[in-house]
Amino acid sequence: MRDIPAKRIAIVGPGALGCLLATALSRINGEIWVLDHDSQRAGLLQHSGLTLDSAGHCEHFPIQATADASRIGPVDLVLLCVKSTALGRTLPFLLPLLTENTLLLAWQNGIGHLPLLLGAELPCPLALAVTSLGAHLLGVGRVRFGGAGATSLGFLREASREARLGLEEVAARFRLAGLEARVEDDILPQVWNKLLVNVGINALTAIHDCENGVLLGNGEALGMMRAAVLEAASVARAKGIGVDPDPVARTIAVCRTTAANISSMLQDVRQNRQTEIEAINGGVLEEARRLGIPAPVNAALFAAVKGLEKSYLPG
Repeated sequence: MRDIPAKRIAIVGPGALGCLLATALSRINGEIWVLDHDSQRAGLLQHSGLTLDSAGHCEHFPIQATADASRIGPVDLVLLCVKSTALGRTLPFLLPLLTENTLLLAWQNGIGHLPLLLGAELPCPLALAVTSLGAHLLGVGRVRFGGAGATSLGFLREASREARLGLEEVAARFRLAGLEARVEDDILPQVWNKLLVNVGINALTAIHDCENGVLLGNGEALGMMRAAVLEAASVARAKGIGVDPDPVARTIAVCRTTAANISSMLQDVRQNRQTEIEAINGGVLEEARRLGIPAPVNAALFAAVKGLEKSYLPG
């Protein structure tokens, strides 16, 4: 592989994915920063660095971290790894990182946040990342690798030749860091294929308070999984998006492969945090309403998770 030039990279959000990407990119040349809205946590990261637990082997990585984007200044690449629920307040926070030559790569789940990204008046090109990498946050700066997976990168709108070349270079950087990555001409099928899996698994694990694989042994949950995925797939096809021909089988396969995993939505519920239900099942509902397509199972899952949130979120 050709040499990859050193770049200044800012990873926004030290959650499981952000920490995993930071450890991977720390292995190759470049200046890596972690930007966190929490100054106390940023101080801990700056002092203690990151720890990666992979198959019981722990590896430590010094890291530069701050809660002040102006301290970092303009960078070549921003990996936006906050959850969709934090996107609105995070975009203004990271503006000091951006110039017309910066590439912003967004890693959020679901589709409910896409209008916000498209409507943001950013000075730089915007691309999406869709990944099946597994990661679990054990504590501040401590991440457990949950399994390898492919990452697809692509632009939501027409991009310049320079931006496209820049995205190809990002994919090459990820591959050099040991991550499977490729650039897609059309990223939306990948966005929706992952969405269909999340639609079928995440809410149900939160409702039943169980690992992914437990759903496969629960007849009622499995029936709702099938129905929710088929509803969402019908919405995608009505939009002209070419999704997997058998999205139910794909969702079941992912559920089986990740049987021991605790979904991010269940982690959020257990930690009394706001979930990404609005971006996932809620995003499907919004598109279904716009197209006049019924989606009662997604509506039921949405309402159930919102009910869980209401039991612990203020207001």
